Amino acid sequence: MSMAVTMKDIAERAQVSRPVVCAVLGGKSTCRVSEEKRRRILELVRELGFQPNLQAQRLRSGKTKTVGILFASFRDRIIGDVMMELYRRLLQSGYTSIIAIWEKASEIERAYRNVVRNKVDGIITCDYHPEWIGEKIPVVVYGKQFPETDSITIDYAAAFSEALEYLVSLGHRRFGYIGCEGERLDACSAVMKQYGFSGSYCVYNGMGYPENGIRGVRHLLERENPPSAIFCHNDSVALAAMAEAQRMGCAVGSDLSIIGLDNTLESSFSYPALTTIDTFIAEKAGMMVDLLLARLEDPGKKTVSMVLKSKLIIRDSCGPVRSGEKK
Repeated sequence: MSMAVTMKDIAERAQVSRPVVCAVLGGKSTCRVSEEKRRRILELVRELGFQPNLQAQRLRSGKTKTVGILFASFRDRIIGDVMMELYRRLLQSGYTSIIAIWEKASEIERAYRNVVRNKVDGIITCDYHPEWIGEKIPVVVYGKQFPETDSITIDYAAAFSEALEYLVSLGHRRFGYIGCEGERLDACSAVMKQYGFSGSYCVYNGMGYPENGIRGVRHLLERENPPSAIFCHNDSVALAAMAEAQRMGCAVGSDLSIIGLDNTLESSFSYPALTTIDTFIAEKAGMMVDLLLARLEDPGKKTVSMVLKSKLIIRDSCGPVRSGEKK
């Protein structure tokens, strides 16, 4: 029976010290070793089938190599996509994930405490609550900015400005929004005010789930002066609103224009294909992981707040306003 390969075996064959092998396998950028030696160590690891003792590594370093991912419900498709991409990126970086979700605000504290109890090295979340975390756990926040922690947000004002200008170019002057309270609705309402459309803008405020798209489009289209174009909180809401509008006998793309947000996979497969705002899910997830790993490497570095741009994806769910409907 063959003996298990040890870190000492790798060190002897690579002609380096054991601590150097340990540093290279741990991905420490401060390790002073030539690129040639680094490649040789990694080649030997693959050739000999070396399996590091993760438990021993964690005991020595005081790190668990786990990250908590805390987000609201998977019912918002984009949240599910972001979380899966975070999980994948962390796994590629040698970290396991502990995932916690909540449906209601009353469940957030329990989700946090369950994650913190597992002694995670860091947290990526959409809802920052320092009172349940402790000062020693670094956090990256998605969608909101806090002065004391790293964050990534989208420039929603620029996103809605680009979308509104496109709709105005098609002749639309009456607008609606289906969604829920938060930075997306706030940005859309601010843009409407900036462009002088507050008086011809109506909101259905509920939740960011598909059923809200159904209720919202009914509510808006049954108004005395219904909107000719509707912005939606996300693609899930937009696709549900589009299907319900068509059931009501409204031709999406000609009678009514609808714009989603996030550019999920389903948005390009709908009929008509959904015009939406791409917020670059994979890129955001990669940046969040990079921010957290950089913070773990250098806890004292300056806080980073990244504001990312988006892109309007024009498809078939928007079209010119019908003659006589501009006012």
